[in-house]
Amino acid sequence: MTQMNMEIEAGTAAKPWLSSRRKQQLAGWVFLTPAIAYLLFAFALPIVYNVMLSFEQTSPATIANFTAPFAGLDNYRAVFNDPTSREAIVRTFEFTFLSLLFQFLIGFALALLFSLRFPGRTFARSLIIVPWLLPLIVTGVIFRFLFQAEGGAVNQLLTNVGLTDHPIQWLNDPNLAFWTILVANIWLGIPFFTLLLYSALQDVPVEGKEAAMIDGAGAWQRLRLVIVPIILPVIEVTLLLGFVFTVKVFDLVIGLTGGGPANSTQLITTWSYNLSFQVFNFGQGAALNNVLLVLALICSPMYLWLSRSSLQRSRGGEA
Repeated sequence: MTQMNMEIEAGTAAKPWLSSRRKQQLAGWVFLTPAIAYLLFAFALPIVYNVMLSFEQTSPATIANFTAPFAGLDNYRAVFNDPTSREAIVRTFEFTFLSLLFQFLIGFALALLFSLRFPGRTFARSLIIVPWLLPLIVTGVIFRFLFQAEGGAVNQLLTNVGLTDHPIQWLNDPNLAFWTILVANIWLGIPFFTLLLYSALQDVPVEGKEAAMIDGAGAWQRLRLVIVPIILPVIEVTLLLGFVFTVKVFDLVIGLTGGGPANSTQLITTWSYNLSFQVFNFGQGAALNNVLLVLALICSPMYLWLSRSSLQRSRGGEA
């Protein structure tokens, strides 16, 4: 009996402290810990702190002490009653809509062009990526030199071809500055739309296009009735991502106009920066910035839903 008890105790002692499955789970959490810590530090904490600031009556002194009187909804009332803030919100949506419209049209046209076979197609596709590789602040500085009144390349070109006899104040005229930053942003976003839509076009079955040609469908009919319905999920996701990227544009505007002249190019991002770090009204800046947070909370589930819907459609097509 004693020998049997000793054998049982020895077997128990030899049994591993953690099962293989538990070790795998523990290893998974260990590897996830840095990513979780990064998300908490870089995303969750700033978002929570920004929401807290929007409900506080802040000043440089209160920011230094990390305490401020509770202001309730006063910051939100002040922001939405401020004409400049309202104009910045409306202008942001106008800027986003026009940017997406022209980026999609030009990007789709280039994607269709690159789907054709012609000499230099590969080189042209590589060139189209260049604007996407440049930092936004660099793009802003480049366009600032292009559109400057004295010595700018655009004014020089217009003068040489006889379209104008005096320099145009692209960046100093409130009526032209908005269109200048719009052109720069359209140029910047075209590669994103071109590459994604070009990749989608490569997945369109050749048999479908050939069947449409046999049925007598022209190029426009093939595009509208065959190609677009197939790549529609990609178009939806691309437009949604383009919306997210465009609505938070900051560096480009700062590099080109700084929000001027006369606040004619202020967007949500630039005006909230102005309120926070130039006027030092951190509460109102945070309240305005929360408009972008609401948009992000709306777009995130939409993106997940569109991605899941696209995956289900592709599986249904394969079946």
